[in-house]
Amino acid sequence: MIYMFNELSLKKVESKFAAHSLMKVFVNAASHASENGFTEIRLFEGAIQTFYQIPLYENYNIDNWLTDQDVDADFKDKFKIIVGTFPLFKDDEINANEEFARSEFSHNCENTIKQVFGLGAAHIYPSLAISLYSHPCWNNTAIPISHYIVKHDGTDNILEVEAKHFFNEVTFDAHLEWWEKLRVENLKKSQELWDKRTEFFPNLTFSPEVENQLNRMGFSKFLYQIIDRLDALNLFAKNWKTGNFDVNGVNETTNLNISSESDSTLKRFGTLRKFTILGRGKETFHLHIKTGDLRFHFFADNVTHAIHVGYIGKHLRTVSFK
Repeated sequence: MIYMFNELSLKKVESKFAAHSLMKVFVNAASHASENGFTEIRLFEGAIQTFYQIPLYENYNIDNWLTDQDVDADFKDKFKIIVGTFPLFKDDEINANEEFARSEFSHNCENTIKQVFGLGAAHIYPSLAISLYSHPCWNNTAIPISHYIVKHDGTDNILEVEAKHFFNEVTFDAHLEWWEKLRVENLKKSQELWDKRTEFFPNLTFSPEVENQLNRMGFSKFLYQIIDRLDALNLFAKNWKTGNFDVNGVNETTNLNISSESDSTLKRFGTLRKFTILGRGKETFHLHIKTGDLRFHFFADNVTHAIHVGYIGKHLRTVSFK
């Protein structure tokens, strides 16, 4: 699960000692979040150039903190495990990206209204936002924000909402009940997607292995991607009646991004791509759809013009990807 960095908390403190204290709280909070399934911090690219350029105090950024001999090596090691990436939403996160593009968010801190990005992204996703504890206003588990949005019909509206938020381990734990409920709900949605697969995607068949793959997903981010890609593949399968499956032709006429595995990858890791076609046995599913962190491996039968989905999950090993 991803979570968002609140760029408004990028406020320099008054001393190196205060910077050390600030980072200790932040690293412990982020490490605790990682242990509970939040493994990637997203950052607003307009606020900082890199994760390591986050300013702590005058002429002292995170990269200086990492080389500071006065900083405990354990905290440095913990920090290096924390993954910070840009942008707040990636291209394949279609629904969140589209709503974020139609929105503006602001927060009133000490009677000063400022535009915010990470807090707004956390609200839309939905996920959590994390802050550096650089001001008492971040000592909250929910941050009030104004959400200005342009609707699809061209009208606009302003909503007063909240972003779920933490800055230390205690404030993170305040969200554990919500997090567990979200995971259970998404697990149910994953199972429903499998149970109703013939209703949702009547032009595709699925290997029995896919049921467990879907149940392992369990996160809304992946569910949205899965449904969107399967919808597109299902539509293509509905209209594929003649001719061999043409990767280039499909890529040119649909929004699918399909590739075939290289001979060297199939030679070394082909067994990882063998999945079951009911009534037929195992086949090598060398065709795959790329979407963000996910891969959809499928088998296109040029004789029956059936498309069999065999794998939905993280990138499988290749000769260049371990």
